[in-house]
Amino acid sequence: MAANNITIKDVAREAGVSIATVSYVINNRTDVKIKDETRKKVLQVINLLGYTPNQAAKALVSNRKSLLGVYLPDMNDPLCNAQGLATLKELVNYFHKNRFEILLLNDQDLCKCDQADAIICYNTERSTFFQLGDNNFIPLIALDCMVNDPLFYQLNSDPSVILKEAEEFFGDESYTVVMLASPNEEKATFFTSAFPSLRFISSYDELTSLYGQNLVVMDSVLNDLLQDHGKVMYHPSITRAKLDSLKECILATLQRTAIDQHNILIP
Repeated sequence: MAANNITIKDVAREAGVSIATVSYVINNRTDVKIKDETRKKVLQVINLLGYTPNQAAKALVSNRKSLLGVYLPDMNDPLCNAQGLATLKELVNYFHKNRFEILLLNDQDLCKCDQADAIICYNTERSTFFQLGDNNFIPLIALDCMVNDPLFYQLNSDPSVILKEAEEFFGDESYTVVMLASPNEEKATFFTSAFPSLRFISSYDELTSLYGQNLVVMDSVLNDLLQDHGKVMYHPSITRAKLDSLKECILATLQRTAIDQHNILIP
C-alpha cells in the first residue's frame, strides 16, 4: 500500500481502534482519556504505514536527521563488552562514510530517543528490543540478534556458509565453533541448532581450555585472543556485506518500504 494512499481508516483498522481514537492521538488531545498502550499502538501503526495527514503526523514519521541510535547491552563479561565496542567502531566508521552520525544508547537509555531516525539494536535481548520499540516510534533493526517478528528486520551471519568454509578449511579434521555468550536466547538457540560443536564463552578464564584445538570463531575479540593458540578459522561477524545490508534495511524502513523478508542471513 503506497504511503500517499494511506488513510486514517487504514490506520484505525490496523491498530484495531476507532477513527476518532486515531484522530485524538494524532492531535495530541489531552481532554480525552486514551490508554497508554493504545496510544503507543496507534503511533507505531502511523510510523509503519507512513501515514502523514498533517504536520503533526509528519513530524512523527518524516523527521530525518541522518542520526542513528546504536543500542549496546551492558554485559558483565569484559569480553562481550569489548566485542560490543569493536562492533560500535565498525558501525561508526561505516556509517560516517555514508553520512550518518551515531548516537550510543545503553541500558540507561531505554526511554525515548527523539533525536535518532532509527535504532540499531546489537546483540540485544528480545524483551529489551521490544521495550525500546514501545518507547520509540522510529524503526528498529536487530543486528546479530533475533526477535523473530515480521515487523522488524533482523540480520545475522549465515551458519550454512560458515559450515561450508569450515569443511574446506579443516578437511576431515574435527573442530569446535566458539562464540561469545549472548543475552539473546533466540540467537543462542538458532546457532546451537546450526552448529553441533558450538561452545559459548562467557569469561576470559574459559579460553585456556581451547588452546591447541581447531576452532571456528566469529567474534573479533576471540580471534585476537585465540589465533596464536591453535588452528583458527575466522569468519567475521561484522563484514562489509552485513554493513551494506544493514544500510539497505535502514533506508527501506525510513522510506516505509514493505518488508518482504525480515530474517536476513549474511554470507
